[in-house]
Amino acid sequence: MTQAITLTDLPPFARRMRDAADLVWQEGYEQPFIRELGAGTLDRSKFAFYLMQDELYLGDYAKVHALAVTKTNDREVMAFMAQVQNQILHVETEVHRDYLASFGLSEQMVLNGRQSAFARAYTTNMMTVAYTGDLLDILIAVLPCAWVYADYGQRLAREFADTLSGNPYKEWIDMYSTDEFWQSAVWLIEHIESMVQEVSEERKRELIESFVRGVEYEYMFWASAYDKQMTWKPEWSALPQQ
Repeated sequence: MTQAITLTDLPPFARRMRDAADLVWQEGYEQPFIRELGAGTLDRSKFAFYLMQDELYLGDYAKVHALAVTKTNDREVMAFMAQVQNQILHVETEVHRDYLASFGLSEQMVLNGRQSAFARAYTTNMMTVAYTGDLLDILIAVLPCAWVYADYGQRLAREFADTLSGNPYKEWIDMYSTDEFWQSAVWLIEHIESMVQEVSEERKRELIESFVRGVEYEYMFWASAYDKQMTWKPEWSALPQQ
């Protein structure tokens, strides 16, 4: 019987990826956005900025999973990608809608919004991989989001267990701390682990580099939300008059 994959008990290639990303991974958990989210003290406007960017991000994330279907004839892979799309477009979006409504923001207002430079860099990277890479490249590209969120969600739930009941962001933490959410990352890890057995060491190093880049984008996504930063310099944020 195959041993279950947990956040601390990983197969060999997954361990290599996680170790390679360890510095930015840990710094990501320790950055102000995540710490204040866990404590329930995060400024509402910063969380609203994050939600708007994340809603736009998820639209592209769903498209990447759709493109993955074009890279395979494996029905199991195709079914998984469809399942993730359903999760994105319904379960996660429902949580977002509830939060956004509390800020007086409609879904249409969000979808008509503009991606930050940092979110755009992240999604552009994933879309480029999806169009130009193979299935393994895509699985690596989407893994950081699934894995980082599961790890941070579970860690926040444990660390702030005593105060979570009064945390205004409890629903967010609850969603990402479930084993059900972690299992999406497990599916990706298992399939990546199987597929890398057939590739060269040089190719493995390229995949690890791609994975670390994705974890770096996760860090930037939250950091820019904390600063409510749309672009590289605040004075660039204003759109030109038409």
